[in-house]
Amino acid sequence: MKDNHKTKEELIDELEMHRQRLAELERKIDKLEALEEKSSVKSTARHPRVKLDATIEFIGHFDSVQAKGINFSEGGICFELNEALPFDLRFAHEGEMHKRCAHLIWMKRFPDGGYRFGFQFVQSEENTSRY
Repeated sequence: MKDNHKTKEELIDELEMHRQRLAELERKIDKLEALEEKSSVKSTARHPRVKLDATIEFIGHFDSVQAKGINFSEGGICFELNEALPFDLRFAHEGEMHKRCAHLIWMKRFPDGGYRFGFQFVQSEENTSRY
């Protein structure tokens, strides 16, 4: 129906509906812009990557880890840790042996069953060297 055939109440209702929709879209735009800004900051803050073809030995610094259970099913379990998982890492690069302390910060499982891990190097913790 053309606007000139609508009642005043119909026009007011339609205007309110459009205002609500506009506010909703503006909130979504704000969220997307915030994510984009966060993403661009993150990508510029990354250290340069160097290709590495080496065997990595990693040794956990923990005997027991306390976690908070979130949920479980017959297929698996979800839990959270309130502290880092520290590891010693040892690997060779260009003939030089590297020994570093690192914390596990992400893990991804591939469809074929393999895994990829991300560790963040940290200052060596007291009495953690096992070499």
